[in-house]
Amino acid sequence: MSGIAIITEACIDVKDRACVDVCPVQCIYEFDAENNVLFSEVQAGDGAIENSHTPNPDSIATFGDSILYVNTEECTSCTACYQPDVCPVGAIYSEEVVPNGSSKTKYNSEDQNKGHDHTFFIELSRDVFAD
Repeated sequence: MSGIAIITEACIDVKDRACVDVCPVQCIYEFDAENNVLFSEVQAGDGAIENSHTPNPDSIATFGDSILYVNTEECTSCTACYQPDVCPVGAIYSEEVVPNGSSKTKYNSEDQNKGHDHTFFIELSRDVFAD
């Protein structure tokens, strides 16, 4: 499916959660290390859990609770979260334009990590959800 949202390295240790507020299906998850669960909230920071999943232990170990994760099976490709004015650090891309280190694409041009290879995050987004 085209347009699937992918969260990349600029989110690490930022987790602004503005993307959670604009997501109509709550497919953006945070990892709770204490309870070993990936959870999405009805609205960022409200504590009301919309959905939860068991994480893949090998995949979640890479970044743990330092980044947000998109469940690519739940994402509807609505484009709301990766609009340039939503994520303050430009961490979210459509799967088709995730920078691979060689692209001249100007999408999210304010991304300070522009030019880096972020394609690793495509597979991570799929692998982190175990169930």
